Parts: sequence; structure tokens; C-alpha cells
Amino acid sequence: MNLKILVPLDSTSTAADVLAAAIAEARWRGAGIVLLRAIDLPMEYPVEVYALSPNNVADILEENARTELSRVASGIPSDIPSSVLVEAGTPWRVICSVARGEDVAMVVMGAHDRRMLDGLLGTTASRVVNHIDRTVLVVRR
Repeated sequence: MNLKILVPLDSTSTAADVLAAAIAEARWRGAGIVLLRAIDLPMEYPVEVYALSPNNVADILEENARTELSRVASGIPSDIPSSVLVEAGTPWRVICSVARGEDVAMVVMGAHDRRMLDGLLGTTASRVVNHIDRTVLVVRR
């Protein structure tokens, strides 16, 4: 059985801390790392993108995310197997779906500062914790 750890990353400042925690867990468990970026396509686009079709916008966002995650993956030690996935959708739903589909042992993810609205609606991390049947390590700054 090849253990895998899912590491959903966004471009926030906690990403380096999340990756460091995931690498430590991967070493301890003898697991590989699956880096994930969930692209939540906005319902409304800025005026500048109207020259592009919605498919072009999605393709550009996916390509940029894949490039950034590949750069991050290059920092993972070579003795830890790693892969990169980019999926479109609501982040917490994508994370839960990919965790099941990839049959990961655990999820290592970041948490942002809780604000009043987050407390009412729930953050991505809290939604993942409440909707997944895997171990979740939440890394706080």
C-alpha cells in the first residue's frame, strides 16, 4: 500500500508552513505527497477578461496553478514521491473529493485567521474537517 498525503495549497503565506508540515509527516509515515490547487472560478469576471471565453479563463487559471504547484513540488526532497493536481470547483468539496479519489491517508492544510464571516459560514479547513473521513492536520500560522 502506497500511503499518500494530500496537501491543498493556495498562494497565501501559510503555504510554506503547510508544505514543511507535510514533508515531516511524509517522512514519518513513509508516504508520498499529492499537491492540490482547487480553482474556484469567480461568478463575475473583471472587465479585462471579457475578451476571453470562459474556457480560456479557466485554462489560464489552471495553467498558472499547475506552474506554481510544480515549482513548489520541486522543493520536495527527491526521496519523497510527489504529484500535482489542479481541479476546478469549491475548494472544500474538491479537497474532499480528491482525498477519496486518491485514497489518501491524511490531509495537511492551512487555516486562515477566522473573521466574523468565516465564523458564521465556516472556513475551508473547518468544512473539510466536518465532511471528510480522513485524518486532517490543520497548520496555523
